[in-house]
Amino acid sequence: MRIRVLMCLATTLALVSVMAAPAARAEEGAPEAAAEAPKDPTRGQWDAFLDPLRDTEDQVSGVQKTIEDKTKIHVSAGFSWPTWFHDFNNPNSGIISLHSLDPDDSSAEFNFGQLGMTRPSEGWYVPGFGLKLDVGRAAKRIKADWNGDGTIDRGDTFEKNSFDVEEAYLTWTVPDDSPALKGLTLKGGKFVTLLGAEVIEPWANPNFSRSFLFGLAIPFTHTGGLATYPITDKLSVTGGLVLGWDNVADNNNSPSFMGNVTYVANDMITVAGNGIYGPEQTGKIGPKRGVADLVTTIKPTSALTFLLNYDWGTEDQAVGGVSEAEWQGFAGIASYQFTDRLSAAARGEWFEDHDGVRTGIRQTLYEGTFTAKYLLTQHLWFRAEYRHDHSTSSAAFEKEASTRDYQNIAGFEFTYLFN
Repeated sequence: MRIRVLMCLATTLALVSVMAAPAARAEEGAPEAAAEAPKDPTRGQWDAFLDPLRDTEDQVSGVQKTIEDKTKIHVSAGFSWPTWFHDFNNPNSGIISLHSLDPDDSSAEFNFGQLGMTRPSEGWYVPGFGLKLDVGRAAKRIKADWNGDGTIDRGDTFEKNSFDVEEAYLTWTVPDDSPALKGLTLKGGKFVTLLGAEVIEPWANPNFSRSFLFGLAIPFTHTGGLATYPITDKLSVTGGLVLGWDNVADNNNSPSFMGNVTYVANDMITVAGNGIYGPEQTGKIGPKRGVADLVTTIKPTSALTFLLNYDWGTEDQAVGGVSEAEWQGFAGIASYQFTDRLSAAARGEWFEDHDGVRTGIRQTLYEGTFTAKYLLTQHLWFRAEYRHDHSTSSAAFEKEASTRDYQNIAGFEFTYLFN
């Protein structure tokens, strides 16, 4: 029922926005200004035989732009399909240990596809909206608790399938002609978390596999309301109440607070501090869970980017009788654009589960990942990745019918994206 309500709401919002948008037209007697299309970096090179595909992509992009010009609705679509992803431990379960959104070992299962729509608010009376519909194995992995029973994948058919409404929200921004609070934006509905350096969409991350921090230290999505205000052109703040971690219906009738402070130091450095704090245990409002999250982006040149992420979390009366559990970790990613078509990213990470509440055992995890990316067309690319995980516990990773303290994973995938 909740999913049908959200879908109907999102569809209605889209129709209202289309009808409310003023018709796009040129001034009478003046020619329309033709926007120059961005240069395709993959044309005119060794693979000219792919030009018919590029021509088709240009036509699709033209339709995409026409829709946005006429309705102000930006439509995006993409999918990621690993054609081979292998854990050299050969786990009997087929599941790669402690990897959040990665495909199963040696599986050809469709991993992730998404259709998205966004539209900004307009004036005083037309709200904006955002909608992301996901399918595939990763869509099942990011499921929220839709019925409020405190569990996922039990008692709710929607929580068991491979379709998810990742985001469905309304936005409204105070118009520029307002005498006060210009730029204040309100947002309500279901949306992705403010925390973390990586995101759910694989194509938006430098590496294909996600860090331990992404899968173990922070939530995926929230349902609630946020307010964002730009204090200056360099400093902005966000805050609001949400129904905890990965919840649509609250499991304890008590919300959590989530906030963000972002500072743009200059063209090269941006720092964001994020946090969430509140009761997250089913039926309990006394024990609290909190995470402090720091993300720094450094871009010393147009080709080189560093992404640094530190998380520290704590929870009262956690599972296993721990009175106050803690976890923390750091991940650093360096990505470099060698040519218009070839790029690479390397990630190093440390994650410490002091009390075993995030991974099931007390351990410290380390990982190193290298990913290479090559554009076949401007919308289609290929990525290959190698990753080594290591733990201080010999029971961390499945090895056939037993366990060991390390695992090695390699794979490659194709992504098609119109963003």
